[in-house]
Amino acid sequence: MRTALLSTGARVVTMAVSLVCGILTARLVIGQGGVDVYAFFSLLVALPGLVSFSDLGAGAVVVNSIAASPDIRRDERLSRQALTVLRVQMIFAATVTAVNVVLFLTGGWRALLGSAAENIPHADLAAFVCVGLFAAWMWLGMWQRILLGMGRNPLVILLQGIVSPLTLFFVWLMLSTGDAALHSFLAVASFAATLVSALLGTAVAVRASGELLPRAVARSLRPRRHAGARVMDVGWPMLAQLLATPLSMVLPRFILAQGATAVAVAQYGVAGQVFFALQALVAAAGVTLWPAFTKARSRGELRRGPFLLALGFGAGIALICAVILLIGPWLFDLISDGELVVPADLILAFGAMVTVQAVLYPLGMFIMDKEGIRFQVVPALAMALSTVVLTIVLVGPLGVLAPPVANAASVVIFQVLPFALYIRHHRGRLYGDNAGS
Repeated sequence: MRTALLSTGARVVTMAVSLVCGILTARLVIGQGGVDVYAFFSLLVALPGLVSFSDLGAGAVVVNSIAASPDIRRDERLSRQALTVLRVQMIFAATVTAVNVVLFLTGGWRALLGSAAENIPHADLAAFVCVGLFAAWMWLGMWQRILLGMGRNPLVILLQGIVSPLTLFFVWLMLSTGDAALHSFLAVASFAATLVSALLGTAVAVRASGELLPRAVARSLRPRRHAGARVMDVGWPMLAQLLATPLSMVLPRFILAQGATAVAVAQYGVAGQVFFALQALVAAAGVTLWPAFTKARSRGELRRGPFLLALGFGAGIALICAVILLIGPWLFDLISDGELVVPADLILAFGAMVTVQAVLYPLGMFIMDKEGIRFQVVPALAMALSTVVLTIVLVGPLGVLAPPVANAASVVIFQVLPFALYIRHHRGRLYGDNAGS
């Protein structure tokens, strides 16, 4: 679990940097653009989360194959798998581009962005530019899968960590011009920063994996000459799980924009500056358990289950959330430049959501073999559907509290409990009869 510790350390550093940069970015946007501009900014920045499945889940095959391969530079099966995943990403990027054009030409962007776009000039054009940049970096996403499979997740975290400082820098540059017309386009800074991160990450992955990625790029446009490999036997189940994330974590923000005010969207965004950074810490530490469990299982060395890790993850995050609750009035006043109030009940709701996610990660990563991934499909989709439905039902009476409350309840009922029961029931296959907790 050394990689998990290194990843956690790297994430702590990058989270601290991202949090500071996020606070400064929010203060700049709110201070010079106002609450409405920040609500719009926060909603646009969340757009990539709606389509976080650009490889349709097939990238999971690359992670598992790299983790188990004795020599990734000469593994022809892995090379064909990487080729197939790259083709999937390229097709998906083209599809997103086409949808982006249609939404722009038909006025669909304004309808989707709801109350957050009401007072923003050129809101549809800003969304179009942002998603265009998103499509540009989408097909580069395999670098994360390659480095994750190689056990270099700390490096992935550090490369992703440059996004927030670059975003702050680009936002500052745009605001320093004094041109109010650029306020609508401030979110472009985040998308441009992510593109820079993806380009750097791709360069690092190429250096680390030799010809794996360049070979896939060279062969990608010749499907008849260079056949790929079967990946969707794992990809389809993984896609279901990847769909669950945007449905449960991102779509509720857009539901909030349809059923609440721009102020509520801004409150959600300000609270999210802290809690989504904390959730990224959970994800970074948790996802490194996937190749660690895979390697240990393939070598017959897996002797301990995920339950103690789940308790440890949950307790650690709960403690951090308690600290956030104590300093919340000062912290969120600082982030919003005194323009917004984030109530204690919203802090508690976000804290519950992130804590439940922390408990879930070790359980989910423990069952990332082919059978386990397939099992996770129904619980993940049930959780996502429940979150969306509960958010729609609760947004009227609870307002901004609805998304985190709906997600926390749904994750416990449809994922944490079923995963724990599944691990106990399949004890022999997953880690042997002599396993501990």
